[in-house]
Amino acid sequence: MNHHITFVHRVALALLVAGAAVSSSAAEPAAAPALQFPKIETYGSVVALPTAGERPRAGGKVVFDTTAAAPAGKPNRGLESAARLVNIYELEKLAADRPEIAVILHFNATAAALTDAAHAKTTAGGVNPNRELVEKLLANGVEVWVCGQSVIRGGHALADVLPGIRIAHSAMIFNLNRQTDGWATLGVY
Repeated sequence: MNHHITFVHRVALALLVAGAAVSSSAAEPAAAPALQFPKIETYGSVVALPTAGERPRAGGKVVFDTTAAAPAGKPNRGLESAARLVNIYELEKLAADRPEIAVILHFNATAAALTDAAHAKTTAGGVNPNRELVEKLLANGVEVWVCGQSVIRGGHALADVLPGIRIAHSAMIFNLNRQTDGWATLGVY
């Protein structure tokens, strides 16, 4: 009888150890989903979240109202957010139905709209790290605007604005007009 109990104990102990090994490996955190750039490479990384709620819908109009400067050498967060929205709709196979997207740069974000020569004269200095991103956004149908008041008040000429970026009379007027026309505004500060 003792021999039988010892054998049962050994089997139970082996099962217990095996179960602990399985549950310990199951308790390890899953690897984070891979960052993807399905439409605008290098900018606006996205991850697939097939079970998340509030899925992308067709249509809409959105302005990324952008006032913050980016850290030196980094792309502007408002421009990056616009790229992320483009990439989300591409990832979800809704590119043809994505919202109309506009970015308005003003206050400290104005430097993101400047040519390399003008950007070199700002406190950030150097070449404009947003030039390539702006070009990619424009190529993907995103409107990029800068507040003319902010350009001039910042000591720059309107000719200092990157090609393709449109000049708004002011960001206030731009936002007022877009909201009157049914555009949603997302503040990027």
